Amino acid sequence: MIIGREKYWKTVRKKELGNSLFQIYLDEISLKSDQSNNIQLPAKLADEVVREWNADGKIDTIKKSFFTKFCFAVIDMTQKERENVVSRLVAYGNCDPICYIADEPKKLHIKQKKLYDPLIDWAQKFLSIKLKKGPDLLFIEQPSLNSGKIKKSLEELDGFHLCTLHELTKSLGSLFTSLALYNKIITPEIAWEVANVEDNFRIEIWGEVEEETLTKNVNFDHFNKLVKILKMI
Repeated sequence: MIIGREKYWKTVRKKELGNSLFQIYLDEISLKSDQSNNIQLPAKLADEVVREWNADGKIDTIKKSFFTKFCFAVIDMTQKERENVVSRLVAYGNCDPICYIADEPKKLHIKQKKLYDPLIDWAQKFLSIKLKKGPDLLFIEQPSLNSGKIKKSLEELDGFHLCTLHELTKSLGSLFTSLALYNKIITPEIAWEVANVEDNFRIEIWGEVEEETLTKNVNFDHFNKLVKILKMI
């Protein structure tokens, strides 16, 4: 555990452990998570954490940096927290927005079908599930067998991959879109387009609202950092 608020180290480095993981050191002291666990990371992710701890600022600020905060959370994740993450992802799958397609306006309906249908087809094959589709104003009860199959697939992921998928799903609002991105079925650009198809359609008609644009830019920056993590692990 790091004590105090001011930086006390002069150098930050990574040291290879021999298993494709790297330990982070502040001078000669190993960096610990909030739960006093060793920080052992893949090379590129370790480089990002080293960069954050080399930056100016107080310790509390550094610990809130994106990559450090993410890595600490994964490394400190308990079995109970892991189970909760899986449960939340399963819940996303049971009401995934790509299963809801607007009847009107027709132009939006066509755009959604073009983007959603290939993802639904892929998800059904990949997870061996059946997905029901319907209009966006009605709740769709998905087949009860889906939950167990989705859960089984998610439980096979290690902590870094599970948490990255969870954060992507929160960012995009869709488990199946995130799974397709995770498995390199679609590009980040397509994933972002799927997640924002309704907003983009509304902007085409009514134009942009400055406050909403700022929020969207922040969300897009967060999404891009998650994509960066996905490429590192």
